[in-house]
Amino acid sequence: MQLKKVVIASVLICISLGMAPLLMLLSQWFEGEQAYGININDQQGVRFSWQDVELQSHQFPASAGKYTYIFLGFLSCSEICPIRVQQMIQLEQHIQQDAFFTEAEVQFMFVTIDPDNDTPEVRKSLIDDRSPRFVSASLSDAELQRLDRRLSENINHELSSINHVGKLFLVSPDGQLARIYTAKQLSTSKMLHELKHIISSEM
Repeated sequence: MQLKKVVIASVLICISLGMAPLLMLLSQWFEGEQAYGININDQQGVRFSWQDVELQSHQFPASAGKYTYIFLGFLSCSEICPIRVQQMIQLEQHIQQDAFFTEAEVQFMFVTIDPDNDTPEVRKSLIDDRSPRFVSASLSDAELQRLDRRLSENINHELSSINHVGKLFLVSPDGQLARIYTAKQLSTSKMLHELKHIISSEM
C-alpha cells in the first residue's frame, strides 16, 4: 500500500515537472499576444477636417499608408499634456533609430482644444518644428465637438482650467482606432513593439 502511494506520488511529480515548461511557454505566448494599449472593435472610424499652421485645410485620414498617433490637448497645460507630448517625442526618436520603420509612414498629430491660445505660431514652434513626423491641427468648434464625442475625451471649457481625459490614440491608415493608451506613464518600448506588431500584421 505504501509502495503504491509512492508510485502515484512520483507519477504526479513527473507530470507536474513536465507540465511546467509547457505552462511557461503558453504564458509567454499569451503575454506576447496581449495588447499593451486598449484594443477595441472599431467600426465607426475617426474622420475630421482640420487646419495646419499655414491655415491649409486637410481631411483626416489622408494617406492610405500612414499610422497616426493623435493627442487632444492644449499647450498651456501643466499636467497630462506635457507628459503626452514628451512620450510622443520619445517614441518618434525610437522610430527614427529603428530600421524597421525606414519605409513605414508614422506621424504624430497634436489636436489643440484651445485654438485661441494655441496659435499657429505657438503650435509650429512647440510641435511642428520638432520633426517632419509631427503636425499640429486646429479644428472648428463643430469638428472638435464631434471628435470629442467620438473619442470620449470629455473636454470641458467651463472650469478655470480646461479639463479633458488626455488619452493617446493610435489610428490606422483607414481611420480605424488601433489602440488607446490611457495610463499617465507609458512604456515607449512597449508601444514601439506593439506598433511593429500592428504594421507587420497588415503587410
